[in-house]
Amino acid sequence: MLACIVILAAANTFLTRVGWDPWILGSLMIACAVLAVLVPFVKERHKATDAAVAIRQQNMRTSGPESMTGLLAKDIPLRMWGVHQSWIETPYLHRDAEEETKKALARLEPVLILGSSMAGKTRMAAELVQELFPGKRVFIPDPPDGLANVMNAGDMPEQHVVWLDDLERYLQDSKNAKARWIEGLQKSGNIVVATMRSSLFEGFMPNNDQPRTQWETLQCFTRVHLTDETVESQRLASLSRNPELRRGILNYGLGTYLGGGFLAVERLDAGRSTNPVGRAFVLAAIDWQRSGIGDAIPEAVARALVSTYAASSKSRPSAEELDAGLKWSTAKTVGGGLFSLLELTQDGSLRPFDYLVDHVASSGVPVTSQVWRAAVKSDVPPGQLTSAGINAQFAGHDDIAAAFFERAARLGDSNAMVNYAISLERQDQIGEAKVWDTKAAEAGNPRGVTGLAVKLLREGKTEDAEKLLQQAAGAGEGSAMTNLGYILIGRGETAEGIAWHKRAAEAGSPLGMTNYGLQLELQGNVTAAEAWYRKAQSKGDGAALFQLAMLSKKQGKSDEVEPLLREAVKRGNPAAMGWLGSIMAAKGQQLEAERLFERAAKRGGAAGLAMVARKLAEEGNYDEAERLLRRAVEQKLPGSITDLGVIYVRQGRIEDAKSQYALGIAAGEDQARLNLGLLLIEEGELQDGQALFRAAANRGSSDGMYLLAQSLLEEGKRGDAAEAAVLLEKAAVLGHLDALCESGKRAADQGDLVKAFKRLAQAADHGHLHAAECLALLKLQAGEK
Repeated sequence: MLACIVILAAANTFLTRVGWDPWILGSLMIACAVLAVLVPFVKERHKATDAAVAIRQQNMRTSGPESMTGLLAKDIPLRMWGVHQSWIETPYLHRDAEEETKKALARLEPVLILGSSMAGKTRMAAELVQELFPGKRVFIPDPPDGLANVMNAGDMPEQHVVWLDDLERYLQDSKNAKARWIEGLQKSGNIVVATMRSSLFEGFMPNNDQPRTQWETLQCFTRVHLTDETVESQRLASLSRNPELRRGILNYGLGTYLGGGFLAVERLDAGRSTNPVGRAFVLAAIDWQRSGIGDAIPEAVARALVSTYAASSKSRPSAEELDAGLKWSTAKTVGGGLFSLLELTQDGSLRPFDYLVDHVASSGVPVTSQVWRAAVKSDVPPGQLTSAGINAQFAGHDDIAAAFFERAARLGDSNAMVNYAISLERQDQIGEAKVWDTKAAEAGNPRGVTGLAVKLLREGKTEDAEKLLQQAAGAGEGSAMTNLGYILIGRGETAEGIAWHKRAAEAGSPLGMTNYGLQLELQGNVTAAEAWYRKAQSKGDGAALFQLAMLSKKQGKSDEVEPLLREAVKRGNPAAMGWLGSIMAAKGQQLEAERLFERAAKRGGAAGLAMVARKLAEEGNYDEAERLLRRAVEQKLPGSITDLGVIYVRQGRIEDAKSQYALGIAAGEDQARLNLGLLLIEEGELQDGQALFRAAANRGSSDGMYLLAQSLLEEGKRGDAAEAAVLLEKAAVLGHLDALCESGKRAADQGDLVKAFKRLAQAADHGHLHAAECLALLKLQAGEK
């Protein structure tokens, strides 16, 4: 501004001397005034630009003095792309998946190459980028937060190749890779290319209880799967003149052989005897990464965990043994000295060789509890705590998952607040769960708003719940939309409710897809319903898998039911756990059945709650059994009202049991009629008891037929005996085991041995012990062996 004043003063003197028109002086004054405003603005703009450039420089791998905007694709060495150096030098061999990748890149779609570690993902992608876009500049942000730092600075690259090798490293914390950033990069003319290990991709799929925000980011990519299939391996082997290379490709696959993955496995296995402590370091680092808490384990944590994995050691390894083991695991002796089993990161942590992580994970060995407990205490960003919590949830460690979520929630992560609320609700801490849903809602998390609305709905505050759901639905929250549909259908506004389910489905909500499919199925449009279930299944929705299992059962495709249920169980669906548990119990696999029921119960699944309650009641723990059954009753599980009455009978609370059975009868539960009938007969109220048996029998209940027949026979009236015989035969035809046994005995008494053998054998074949005894006796009497 002072410069402008000086200029004006000089101009005034000059104009006075030359006699120019005074309007020129006015124009100069205006120009200087504008300049006084613009100069600071331009300076700030330049400062912001300089700052953005500096941030990009600090967060990208392809920066340098010679290029402030990134190197050209053709100039980047394979090492910088992230390609593992091969232990055998060989020219690049073209892969079958290249054609699919090229088509996606030609459409300018973000592409994600998926495959196992050392499948050759990075090499193939790098070769294609250099072939198709040699003159484009490349932006490779440093994981895990390089992309986030640049995007948050407002420095959107344009017309670049954006390279996200090992995408999972950016996704560990949901704040470091957002769907809108990938969409924005695409709109700005960038070619976005990413790679990821298939095993880790599956881990980011959402489940019914703990949706993953990272899944939304993954949905932005066109996925291409790179596999070492036999046909391709044979083709690639035929291209090589080196017999050793040909054998390696056929035995291990191209990428694994060239990258030396099989050598790493051999060294790790040899460590059992050559260096158990060094091997323990590697296993600890692998489990640390598998937990989802971070890529690399801090050295101090690894040292503390070594004794967990060095099982052969008689005592805790000494400091010298630990040093020697660490030296062995980090020594570059694999693949001709190209790589080590553990890599030392810049901060001194230990990162395991990717191929070994997949190798151990494929064995099915779970992450140790010691690693989970150590990970909970880890000093990492809340987003990583949340991711680890979801992994713990998948692994069945509900208590550990809750601890992860609580830590992240108290650090302010709104997604963790929602997940922690879910964990609390499973522990019946509904009030505390509502507090955390409220906090998440106040932080602007739509899932938190939905969670709060659902709790208000359960409290009967439908109007308040509906307002919140409208708010969350307006923010694009699919679960809110489909819950709105549930409310509207519940009050008779079916068409509008279905429309909300459809909106949720079309918005990409897996829950919305499943609910909309269910409505279509109820309308008889099974084909369309199945199509929506399949879409939801592709997004990892466990409820959709459960509905597909139900549909398969209805269609008579019984061989498809169990595989679908097992996949639904992997996705955390409690209904599937309960149903699969029943199937396992029917097969006599009681241990697996009990584990499934317990898992279902922990997740609030009604069938699981009921089955665990029954077990607790058998053990005499009636209070806990009653608590679980009341939760099953709230979910309207058929038979749960009656089960609660059974617990009351065992406790001697007969009047409470009668009242409970009356509620069961009102809900249409035939077993409640039978149980109440038995109580009444024991109290001498024969006619009332028989009336209940008869009502159940008239509804097609074989138990009702059998109990009424037995009661009539015990009464001893001649007319009743004839009716009892008819009822027994009806029940036997329906497969009632006690009725089959009784019918067989009566036939034997009447001399009808053919019928007697048939009835008794049928019951005995289904495990009826008394029938088996009677059959054996009958055979002896008939002179048979």
